[in-house]
Amino acid sequence: MAKNMRVTMEVGSDGVAVIKFSNPPVNALAPPILGGLKEKYVEAMNRNDVKAIVLTGEGGRFSGGFDINVFQTVHQTGDISALPDVSVDLVVNTIEDAKKPSVAAIEGLALGGGLELTMGCHARIATPKVQLGLPELTLGVIPGFGGTQRLPRLVGLPKAVEMMLFSKTIISEEGKTFGLIDAVVSKEELLTVARCWALDIAERRKPWISSLHRMDKLGSLSEARQIIKVARQQVKKTAPNMPQHQACLDVIEEGVVFGGYSGVLKETKVFNELVVSDTSRGLVHFFFAQRAISKVPNVTDVGLKPRPMKKVAVIGGGLMGSGIATAFILSNISVVLKEINPEYLQKGIKTIEANLRGLVARGKMTQDKVEKALSMLKGVLDYSDFKHVDMVIEAVVENIPLKQSIFSELEKVCSPNCILATNTSTIDLNIIGEKTTSQDRIVGAHFFSPAHVMPLLEIVRTEKTSAQVILDLMAVGKTIKKVPVVVGNCTGFAVNRTFFPYSQGAHILLNLGVDVFRIDRAISNFGMPMGPFQLQDLAGYGVAMAVGKEFATAFPDRTFRTPLVQLLLKDGRNGKNNGKGYYIYEKGSKPKPDPTVLPIIKESMRLTNIMPGGKPVSLSDQEIVEMIMFPVVNEACRVMDEGYVVRASDLDVASVLGMSFPSYRGGIVFWADSVGAAHIYKSLKKWSEIYGSFFRPSKFLEERATKGIPLGAPASTSQVAPKSRL
Repeated sequence: MAKNMRVTMEVGSDGVAVIKFSNPPVNALAPPILGGLKEKYVEAMNRNDVKAIVLTGEGGRFSGGFDINVFQTVHQTGDISALPDVSVDLVVNTIEDAKKPSVAAIEGLALGGGLELTMGCHARIATPKVQLGLPELTLGVIPGFGGTQRLPRLVGLPKAVEMMLFSKTIISEEGKTFGLIDAVVSKEELLTVARCWALDIAERRKPWISSLHRMDKLGSLSEARQIIKVARQQVKKTAPNMPQHQACLDVIEEGVVFGGYSGVLKETKVFNELVVSDTSRGLVHFFFAQRAISKVPNVTDVGLKPRPMKKVAVIGGGLMGSGIATAFILSNISVVLKEINPEYLQKGIKTIEANLRGLVARGKMTQDKVEKALSMLKGVLDYSDFKHVDMVIEAVVENIPLKQSIFSELEKVCSPNCILATNTSTIDLNIIGEKTTSQDRIVGAHFFSPAHVMPLLEIVRTEKTSAQVILDLMAVGKTIKKVPVVVGNCTGFAVNRTFFPYSQGAHILLNLGVDVFRIDRAISNFGMPMGPFQLQDLAGYGVAMAVGKEFATAFPDRTFRTPLVQLLLKDGRNGKNNGKGYYIYEKGSKPKPDPTVLPIIKESMRLTNIMPGGKPVSLSDQEIVEMIMFPVVNEACRVMDEGYVVRASDLDVASVLGMSFPSYRGGIVFWADSVGAAHIYKSLKKWSEIYGSFFRPSKFLEERATKGIPLGAPASTSQVAPKSRL
């Protein structure tokens, strides 16, 4: 057992053996811990001086669940024998069916396998506010230590289904209401109460209850089947491409119909099938990719400490500026919001108030928190309040001279160690800062819209940005509950640059005669929240024009020029902004395809004139997805090759959190490797010969495909090491 892992047993004069396990920071149930628990249980059963057992975790936490590193091993080797037999061997045979009772003493958290261990015990005592839940479905599997069987028997089917399918945690007080927890006591009393409870069970003063055999909360068979049927319909809508949800319901149903033990056996079988599925591979990869982003060479490993951020100024109260300001005041950081006239300032403050009201309406925050957040906001029309701010974020329109003049001004009015950040989504930071002498503190803080909701924060560094500034921004990003990814500085940075071929590819298909609504449907079915044309309606056509111009200048060889957006504007359409785009937007109803847009598309097709032989091309849904997504993979290859990200998995995180690429596909690069670089390369090569240079495969893709090296493999395995911009 590794030196920081241990399982101990102390037998008191009262005859209670306290078995304690430790594997900091969250007492993950690694195989050595599980093996140690089995040993101590066997010893306790064989000792005459032991009447009962209390099971607990060290360091103020019970357990965060099974050790996910084991999944990674299984995915790398394809060998499921690395998974220990916990469910039957330990939880059923050793703990639940033992001749001496066990009581779980729970502090801090009991999640996943941790909660499942406690449910194998004969009672559960917890301290206040303990987090309890079974979040296994977020990793593409189902609870595997009997949770699918015991949770419904302890809390009833409706609550258990909700907790498992939506990975919802509850706290110990709610757990007591539902019957998961037997008593909530203070930290000081926890072990004393648990010991007495265990003795009471052993001496039959309290009932000896095995959760797996309880039936009183399951209701009648017909009720249970109805609950499961409704849940199936719900997840068909919310998680259509993920097998673990239906599989979880199958296993719950097995136990309801044929009994708990039968359910446990089916659970293990289904778990072992799911753990090697593409979905689990993708979600586990994404889990580890999110952990890796917090390590940035020469920033997080050089002994620097982040400086505190108490006050931030935001310039511009439009959609982005007001969203950014909302994110900061929600996390107790004061904001000075600057606008150029009282009317715009009022509008910005009203937007912030509306953002907060929206969170209240969705049950995400309470009314008194709104008042507190708004008290952190001050609106201004000049720079006099800027001398004491720790950071300024500029969020004005994408206009180079305007941004340059703002940064020259900031240099004069702010303190010399104030961070000067810009929320530009496409403009090169060196151009924004070229008229200043403060280039070491200029950094990109690129939020995604809506900024108070979308989780990604792209931190853009130039070759001059100091490590301290990057570290400060990473820390404040975490404080405001964003996921910070550090990237290099180029047109579009990592995320927008990687995804600029996305709408381009869609427009090429449209002009090749593929139905606009079919393209959107194919992309939604693939797992994006909406198709590229509905997304364009939502973002507004002004954005499409401005961003398009930037990319056309930067990458003229792979930009497709189409008059469609101008034609739509000429026809009085501006997407969701005025309710008319490719779709019709009416309040209170879903966007409906607008057939009157078809003649405008026809006109665009006539002007671009790219259909081979003047006839619409015929494609399968899979080809539609590939012709839109493979160019994105191709651009991701260039971003990696040119050294604009620390590692390939950073692009995976950024694509999921910034562009809503489906997390169960693991992110853009991971998905590309699951499809295979060779297939992507061949397809792009073929299309580039038919349709032109937009599809031309990059050198990096060609090299990796021909050598059989995964796209996500580190540079050292490739002959040509990428140039680092970081």
